Amino acid sequence: MSISAGQRHFSHLRQQVSAREFTAFALREPHTALKHSEALLLDDRHHQQISSPRVDLYLYRLSLDVHSQIRQHLNEYAQDRPLLGETRENWLYPLAGVSAFALTRLRQPTRRDLLNIDLDHLTPELMDRLMGVLDQSFKASRRNNKAGGVDRIARSPELTNRIRQSVISQSRFHIGH
Repeated sequence: MSISAGQRHFSHLRQQVSAREFTAFALREPHTALKHSEALLLDDRHHQQISSPRVDLYLYRLSLDVHSQIRQHLNEYAQDRPLLGETRENWLYPLAGVSAFALTRLRQPTRRDLLNIDLDHLTPELMDRLMGVLDQSFKASRRNNKAGGVDRIARSPELTNRIRQSVISQSRFHIGH
């Protein structure tokens, strides 16, 4: 592939993946993805982390695929069970962020670690278990903070940290190879 063809491919793939999706999964900051608009993420300190030509193209593809699978699972799940909160985004971005920890089984996965993820391991069963962790974290946060609704809780770094700690401390999230 020529450099200009590679740049066009990079640009096309980058445009398919939202800055919010990349921030939630690859940067593992779902609270930031929920707090900021697409435009703000591309204008602030995250811009270099999101749009750098040094980012492996597969990481954009992986971010897109993870979000697509989780979005589809959420839609199916919500047909039978109500989700807490106003929007599915409150579930989508935290689930994408925490999936990076579950799928790598690492406390602080690097971008290189994320590139080694096998998406076949992002099964409906794993997503259900991650949703259970998120649901319990939402409920615990609501009990501890009566003024905070799910929308506010989902945007807090404390929730991100709580679900990250929960997933990495539970051996049941180990996946087979």
